[in-house]
Amino acid sequence: MTSLVYFLFTIGAVAAPWPSTVRPALSMRNITRMTIDMQGRALSGPQIGGVNFPDPTLIWGDGSWKAMSTSSYGKGVPIATSEDSFDWNLTPNDALPDKGPWVDPNDQSDAGVYVMYYAARRYSGSHCIGAATSHTVMGPYTPQNQPLVCDDDNGGVIDPSGYDDGNDRWLVWKVDGNSKGGATTCQPGIPSGDYIPTPIKIQRMTRDGLTLLDAPKTILENEGRSNDGVVEAASLYKVPGGDFVVFYSAHCFSSDDYDIEYAWSSTVDGKYEDRRILFRSADHIGIYGPGHCDIDPNGVNMVFHGRENPNDGQAARVLYSATLHFDGRNIQPY
Repeated sequence: MTSLVYFLFTIGAVAAPWPSTVRPALSMRNITRMTIDMQGRALSGPQIGGVNFPDPTLIWGDGSWKAMSTSSYGKGVPIATSEDSFDWNLTPNDALPDKGPWVDPNDQSDAGVYVMYYAARRYSGSHCIGAATSHTVMGPYTPQNQPLVCDDDNGGVIDPSGYDDGNDRWLVWKVDGNSKGGATTCQPGIPSGDYIPTPIKIQRMTRDGLTLLDAPKTILENEGRSNDGVVEAASLYKVPGGDFVVFYSAHCFSSDDYDIEYAWSSTVDGKYEDRRILFRSADHIGIYGPGHCDIDPNGVNMVFHGRENPNDGQAARVLYSATLHFDGRNIQPY
């Protein structure tokens, strides 16, 4: 089967004006196209020798696919490349060297400029989301002077993701409520109190992807005990002629319950409902805690991370890739 793929790039990083104490986050979006034979491909991995490659972002640029991850093994943003988004090779490159620790990646492009969204911790504060720009996919990126979004009162903001619906650009993020503790099982110690909101927010942006417009809206929220009080790592896609779908992860990232789910909305900034599961450990696919995915804008190629062994939340989160098939509101690997 031959599929025409439209690529929207997504990356994220750390900014110099407000240093961080954690890891990276990228997202870039630039439309181009190519034809790929997807016959017989469904799920592949672990990739690149099973090295740690968490929170991968899928990018097309300079004639090949790139995957970038949260900082690992001394690199700010490690890079892997692929000719087909299925077989990956780790490069020696660092997309953002000497930029300090990071949170999680996401990038966009318009008029030849790539915008990197990143989450980083401010001085004496929680995580904020900022932007940095470059004229090349590989950088280096120049950070903006001020963060785009902060929310200290509600736990900070992480997991930035850019989206372009063809008319407007949007910024999507998670309010990191579970960082405040409560009943969530993601923090050390004994859970207590209520589950704290971890809403997925969306806000419209200017076409250059550097200025927020209007007010943010909540498009998804955790369901308390049933998903350990966590939803995060959202990635948007629109079915041609159909509805919008948000892919996201639920439960705690270090748990085998961590999974990839999806939900539907008729509008990009509406409430996403009809939640379903795409990948989880219980599917017996040999991947434990699959999560934090990114999808290309044609809805065919997906990358995500997972662990190779059960009950080992501190193990490497390695790179996996998949191709997807849409059948109405049901999504499955080919």
